[in-house]
Amino acid sequence: METGEPELRAHRRRPVSWVLGGALLVTAWAGGGRLPSFGGLTYAVVGVVGVVALVAALWPGLPRREAPRRLSAPGWQVWVALFAAFGVWEVWALLAGDDPAQPTVSDLLDPVLLSPDWRGLFWVAWLVVGWGLVRR
Repeated sequence: METGEPELRAHRRRPVSWVLGGALLVTAWAGGGRLPSFGGLTYAVVGVVGVVALVAALWPGLPRREAPRRLSAPGWQVWVALFAAFGVWEVWALLAGDDPAQPTVSDLLDPVLLSPDWRGLFWVAWLVVGWGLVRR
């Protein structure tokens, strides 16, 4: 009977984890998109979401996926190529100055991020990707 108890406790925690995770993402979406930028309440929501995410990531009972022993060559080469291309693009735009013909990634995303819904979704996506990274 004792062997099933930890599994039972873990099973009971799963729905709670999903509810807490969902509440955190809804709060992030609302805080990232619906609150005014650079406001005191916005800073408070970002701080609370950050602290909750950090505590959740460092929680001792968090099940983690095993990291691969070695990265495949195509996997890391794609990331290096994307990182290099992004870096070259940003440096080129910086050297071009305020030239509209050489926009930065931020300049291209500004029209999308003006919408509160999209801005909130970008923040949620940022948190989900970060969560995927800390699970390893």
